[in-house]
Amino acid sequence: MTRKELAISIYDQIKENKLGRDNKLPSERELANMFQVTRPLIREALAMLEAFGIIEVRDRQGIFIKEKAWSEISLPLSFLVDWPLDILPQVFEARLIIEPKAAAIAAKRRTQSDLEKLEETIFKIEELFKEDRSDKALLGEKWNSIFHAIVVATSHNDVLCRIHEGIIRLYERNVSSFPREKAPMPFEKWPKEIWLEHAGIVDAIAEGNAAEAERRAYEHVLISQERIYRFTQSLGLQFFVPLNGHAKEDELHARA
Repeated sequence: MTRKELAISIYDQIKENKLGRDNKLPSERELANMFQVTRPLIREALAMLEAFGIIEVRDRQGIFIKEKAWSEISLPLSFLVDWPLDILPQVFEARLIIEPKAAAIAAKRRTQSDLEKLEETIFKIEELFKEDRSDKALLGEKWNSIFHAIVVATSHNDVLCRIHEGIIRLYERNVSSFPREKAPMPFEKWPKEIWLEHAGIVDAIAEGNAAEAERRAYEHVLISQERIYRFTQSLGLQFFVPLNGHAKEDELHARA
């Protein structure tokens, strides 16, 4: 167990009220016995939690949980980046909440400059699926990320943009760790389908149709989630289970 994994385990137990009494945690020795690790590793994990404001270590008094509402206590996105890959279903759930609503707002607030940027990403992706080049997958992922960032940016809501930026960073870091040599990534397998889905979102935004932009964005993220699920299954990775279920079989086969 790494210090980060241990810190997460301690954090989870604190938040679920399974560890500590009267805001005080067991001693380092007791924690080491509970988690079956060495005391130096316990110290390192506690130091991380203290740095994030979860706990405080008081000389000669012990280890205490910071006195604040749990709604205020959360590990930052930078800490989540290196979590185990089972964080990915939660990333998609967050995307399903944020991106469709952002697309709906974008349909109401888009400017001509916004539309030109969106059209450029559509053009770049169209070029890629029509060409045969070795860096197609890498460039496809790049323009895919840019597209989603521009859709959210077109909402002209800076808070949404910052939240989405962190979520996409989590997505990219987790997906980049997949053993790609064993199977094609989504853009390699479905470039034209992804392009068509993006184009549909842009058309709805350009028309100022908020409901349609939201529907198309939701469908696109849902289908993207299913593609990643099927990809991980093909690699024999069982960690990824969509939190909101699977898309309909006939819907996915139509895009396969």
